[in-house]
Amino acid sequence: MKKALCISIVIVIFFSLISAFLYFRKDECNEFTVGDDEIALYIQLNTKEDIGLLVFDYSVNGSEQSGGISNADKSLLKHDELLIHVWNKEELNCSADTAELSVQFRIITEYVEPNYENIYPEDITKILDKISFEARFGESYSFTIIGDNINGYKLIRN
Repeated sequence: MKKALCISIVIVIFFSLISAFLYFRKDECNEFTVGDDEIALYIQLNTKEDIGLLVFDYSVNGSEQSGGISNADKSLLKHDELLIHVWNKEELNCSADTAELSVQFRIITEYVEPNYENIYPEDITKILDKISFEARFGESYSFTIIGDNINGYKLIRN
């Protein structure tokens, strides 16, 4: 029962993340404004090649979760694409004005069908260094991912 509940929660979170990504991508000509109960991550890709998926394992106030970004049409994320990921207080189960956030991005170098466990073959998975910071609701945080499949990738906080 507990396992089924956990899987259901992961599925809901996964689809809400995909929905949010598609919504903001559709309106990319309109500038995004973060809401008072949201934390936004602006993730600028500056890689030498397109990538399959961007997966992130994150911890909010000690609660570990996982999510990711992919294209619904199964195309690759473009090497120079700006990705916007948004969490709200309800998704993060946080009632305070700030949250201790820790994020570790994983680049899946080829497109593979996203799965709820976020487990992908090691030979196409590149793990970036973890970054931790206090995030304030109503604010956005900018990052750039640089590098390539041969030499590795690096996350830079802007």
